[in-house]
Amino acid sequence: MAINGYVSSKAVMAKLYRDLGLTTEINESHVIEWIAEALELIGTFYQYDEISTNLPIVDGKVKLPANFYKLITISYINGVLSWANASQIPEFGCETNILPRCCTENKFYINNSYIITDITESQIRQQDYICISYLGVPIDDEGYPLIPDDVHFMKACSSYVTYMIDYRDWRKGNTADKVMQKSEQEWLWYVAAAKGSANMPNLAQLNSLKNVMVRLIPSQNAYTTNFRNINNVENLKRH
Repeated sequence: MAINGYVSSKAVMAKLYRDLGLTTEINESHVIEWIAEALELIGTFYQYDEISTNLPIVDGKVKLPANFYKLITISYINGVLSWANASQIPEFGCETNILPRCCTENKFYINNSYIITDITESQIRQQDYICISYLGVPIDDEGYPLIPDDVHFMKACSSYVTYMIDYRDWRKGNTADKVMQKSEQEWLWYVAAAKGSANMPNLAQLNSLKNVMVRLIPSQNAYTTNFRNINNVENLKRH
């Protein structure tokens, strides 16, 4: 499913006042943090922005964008970078002569909000940026998380905030066990509903999945081409 739009976190706050019949002001910062937690717990691919951008390389390192959530693909001079660890990148790990630098493809790992690469200065003179595609957290002008414009997500976020409010009061002995249990059941039900809604493929996506699943010849090196043709109809030539 494609998310067709987003709504402000303040829409959840308005829903809480309406649904719970609140007559006292609730802490806005707490609600925003709980909404962010709820969205991360739902954690579906389509609730995030899929972004492609060029990022500058400085001393072999690339600073990740502020809204970065998860990496999708990463490439440099038309080649895909391979995942590594610090010991495989001598410039930023342990100096070692065990594994000679024999391969042409570059490597990377992620640490402390940076992409660390083994891209050399001579390579940087050819191209001083890498291209990444990543999932970014949608935010509004105030830096608050945006919520997919879908009733399941709205119910999931408001149910989680209600659950956290009841949990806090339950810990103080101000909320009955059955109320707490009901809030927990609703949150667990709606988080599953939101995941199901977002993960339900449309007809075009179903067709792409079909093309991937019925392949007779496995595409074992699809990563090196950014999976460009993996969902195309397989062309089997007769010999």
